[in-house]
Order: sequence, then structure tokens, then C-alpha cells
Amino acid sequence: MRNRRTRWRLWLLLLLISCLLLPLRAEEGHFDLSLFLGQLLNFVVLFGGLALLLRKPIRDYLQSRSEKVARQLEDSENLKKESLKKLEESEARLKRLKGEIEALKTAAEAEALKESARIKEEAGREVQRLKKLAQEEIDSLVRVSLKELKAYTIELSVALAENQIRQKLTPALHRQLINRAIEQLRMEDEWTVSS
Repeated sequence: MRNRRTRWRLWLLLLLISCLLLPLRAEEGHFDLSLFLGQLLNFVVLFGGLALLLRKPIRDYLQSRSEKVARQLEDSENLKKESLKKLEESEARLKRLKGEIEALKTAAEAEALKESARIKEEAGREVQRLKKLAQEEIDSLVRVSLKELKAYTIELSVALAENQIRQKLTPALHRQLINRAIEQLRMEDEWTVSS
């Protein structure tokens, strides 16, 4: 039913074009009906054939392109969700480390209060040592977490930039860049030969 409707629209369009062209030919004073019908038949055959040949490839191309764009959007959304999840995990890890530090500090202080005056001095040194170790461990974990986050951010940026470049690098732009490079090589070769 849809094809039938499309055919009728095509015939109506051809009839409209022929009706518009017929008065233009008549105004010139010499109207050749057989020439006009031949041209009309050529037009119908040419554009009808093109429509039949190109309809499916164009439809398939547009459909695959829209699916590709949808997949890219979905991939970008997934990457965004993954990076947000990793960020939340890193923040949770930092909070847990702070809690562990506080727990270590509290335990060390309670133990120091139980000790006698002679042991009190030794316990103070142990607390300081534990604080320093805990701080170094925190600093190390923070550095590792930041490195991982930076590496992931760089990978994500590169992937997004690559997608954008692939979308913007059309075949025409690609040919233009190749032609420009060939022209530069030709100019360098001419300069070398002339030197």
C-alpha cells in the first residue's frame, strides 16, 4: 500500500512537471510533442531507475548510521557511569581510611592512658610512629588512587576525542588532507631539485 502511494505521488509529480513545462515550450512558438514526450520518458526512466536502485542502499546507510550514533551515545553514557562509579569508590575508600586512622588514634590513646609513667613516654613514641606510618600509607593510597583516576580520565578523554575525530573526519576532509600533504611534498621536492 505504501509503494502504491509512492508511485502515485511520483506520477503526480511528473504530471505536474510536464504541465509546467508544456506552456513554456508553447510560448517559444515551436512545440514538438514527440520531443517533449521523449524527454519526459527519459526523465521518468532515469529518475525512476535511480529511485529503484538507490532506495535500499540509502535507507540501509541511514539506518546503520542512526544505529551507530545510538551505540556511540550509549557507550558514552556507560563510560560516564563507570567513571562516576570509580570516583565514588575512590571517595568511599578515602573515607574508610580516615575512619581507620581515627580508630588507630583512639586505640593508641587508650593504651597510652593505661600505661605507667615510664611506659607512657614509650607509648607516645609508638603513637607518633603509627601516625606517621598511617599518614604515609594514606598519602601512598591517595597518590595511587589519583594516578588511577588520572589514567582513566586520560583514557576516557582519548576515547571521546577519537570518537569526535572519527565523526568529523569525513571522506572529503580526508582526501583534502591527503592532497595537501602531497602538494607539500611536491613543493619540497621542487625546492630540493632547484637547490
